Amino acid sequence: VGKMIRDIKNIFVVGGGTAGHVIPAIQLSRELIKNNYKVIFITDYRMFDFVEKNIKEKNFKPLCLKGRGLYKNSILKNLLSLCLLFLAIFQSLYFIIMYRPVLSYGFGGGITIAPLMLSKIFKVPIILHEGNAVLGKANKFLYKYADLLTTFFSHLDNNNYYKYKFVGMPVRKEIEKISKKKYEVNDNDLINILITGGSLGAEVMATKIAKAISCFPEKLKNKISIIQQVRKENYLYVKELYDKSSIKFKLETYIENMPKTLCWCHLIICRSGAGTLAENLISGKPSIMIPLPISSDNHQMKNALMIEKIGAGQIINDTELNDRDILISKLKSIIFNIEGLYMMSKSAKQNATLDSSNELVILGKKVLNEKK
Repeated sequence: VGKMIRDIKNIFVVGGGTAGHVIPAIQLSRELIKNNYKVIFITDYRMFDFVEKNIKEKNFKPLCLKGRGLYKNSILKNLLSLCLLFLAIFQSLYFIIMYRPVLSYGFGGGITIAPLMLSKIFKVPIILHEGNAVLGKANKFLYKYADLLTTFFSHLDNNNYYKYKFVGMPVRKEIEKISKKKYEVNDNDLINILITGGSLGAEVMATKIAKAISCFPEKLKNKISIIQQVRKENYLYVKELYDKSSIKFKLETYIENMPKTLCWCHLIICRSGAGTLAENLISGKPSIMIPLPISSDNHQMKNALMIEKIGAGQIINDTELNDRDILISKLKSIIFNIEGLYMMSKSAKQNATLDSSNELVILGKKVLNEKK
């Protein structure tokens, strides 16, 4: 047994900032543990509790790194960010000496820079994963130090410079199971719509989308059923809208069982973060995407364009969003076009990549063998 314990090798999995970076990293961690590695998961204060809550495996050690990204137009905040970066470098040095990883995976977010730079200095191989259609700032910076860059999308925006391997996105096994289910909208059934807004609901889904749907003609409102993720401050407003328009609905501030809810719905109205889109593709669900306009490098619009191009979803742009009549008519034309929903579901399934976590583990083993 003593020898076996010594044989379990440590692997760094690093990601922070948003759930979009962290959820796939958690999924990869589960796969690595199954393959008899110990995962040292490094994240920041924003995501630490989320990570701790979501993974309870034995060979898993979450660590919290001090640090954050840089800000536009704020010298003071950036000075603090630089101080925290120095602190993060010392912490990372301690982590490397303490845990001696054989391999490091980076999933994006400013927090990845210090541990991965030190991995490079200590000759630990690095695999980066990019979830978005455009390479994020941290991954762009780390690219030249990495052994391999892997992607969720088969093409990266402005890809002339970067070499990468397309692997898809690690998602939960419960969501991969949905891909085997047949997509069906029966004549007499309600059309089930799931409305989400990124990790914690979004204003626009409450004030613009819910409002537009509640303006549908009576006979159309009777054909739909909604589960919507809302912020606490929008809860009563949306409840009142749907109550008045006698739509069948359920509101949640946080969707506890996403696989079950995904299984239930026929259509998703959502932002276009990479994690959300990966789950939509794999579960074979059509989407109406409302890209977050303030996302860095406009990556949400670029992600959404990729999904629209393969025919798995449709975009509602800012102009359409801000004109109520246009918005109502566009929503109606997508929601009640049953043939269109079937076509989008088929495209989603055809373009989904299953078992990405396993693929990333295989690539890790390959990189390790090449280093021997």
